[in-house]
Amino acid sequence: MRESFLSLLDSGDKDTYTDTINSDFVLVMGFMPSRQKSILKRLRENRSVVYLSAIEDKNMISIAQIQSRYEAGSEEGVLAIMAKELLSNSNVDTKTKDFFDNLDDGYISAESNIGEEELGEIDKIYKKSTKPMLVLGYDFYNHPRRKNIANIINLFIKYGNFKVFVQNSEDILERSDTDQELQEVAQLDSFDGSVVYTCPPLNRDEEELLIGSQQFALVAKVKDDDDIFVITENGEYRRKFMLDKELKGTIALLPSANGDESYYYKIAKIIKREN
Repeated sequence: MRESFLSLLDSGDKDTYTDTINSDFVLVMGFMPSRQKSILKRLRENRSVVYLSAIEDKNMISIAQIQSRYEAGSEEGVLAIMAKELLSNSNVDTKTKDFFDNLDDGYISAESNIGEEELGEIDKIYKKSTKPMLVLGYDFYNHPRRKNIANIINLFIKYGNFKVFVQNSEDILERSDTDQELQEVAQLDSFDGSVVYTCPPLNRDEEELLIGSQQFALVAKVKDDDDIFVITENGEYRRKFMLDKELKGTIALLPSANGDESYYYKIAKIIKREN
């Protein structure tokens, strides 16, 4: 999945991709850095980090200058309105200008939960930077809109002087898809109810757990240490619910070492197992 997504990115300049994180503006999106310790360690060495994700990461509180949550599934829209904000003074081509002009900023902002004020604060940091960088994660690799997401990311590279962090930069291949036309941002899907997020486990024992906040527990009607079934469109998982009082929001973590090729956020039905 990773290599397939990377092949959608513009491979014109190999200097665009780097396996180091050393920047005066680092935009982190699409994964939980605390689940990838080597990246988390590198982020600590940078002074201007912005972290945007559908899940707040408690380990990023002391690292990120700005940390904000967007709605699950809204990555394409968030990237689009951010590109429009950050590249507002760039000399973009006619097609890109038309793409920005036709964006429904109000709708995307309201549905994604990323407001104009946040975008403005991020833009202030970006405008002061000389070597901005994107650190993007696995949420983009199997996103249903990954092709257009890659096209939007290429705008940051082409017009914003952004470098892209890739752990193995030799994995950047010739662009596999010749369709590089920007598409209109799709209507955002609704993720109402109990939502689970398939993420890398920190240890083997975590693969027996569903880890959620108090807010999630109320929505799913479960309590700490309950034996449960987690049912999604992709299958059924036997887990034990673990309450994490530091976790926020209504998305629970479903640690799994073997993620499938579908989008990692899923609406789930939670059923208590009978003893």
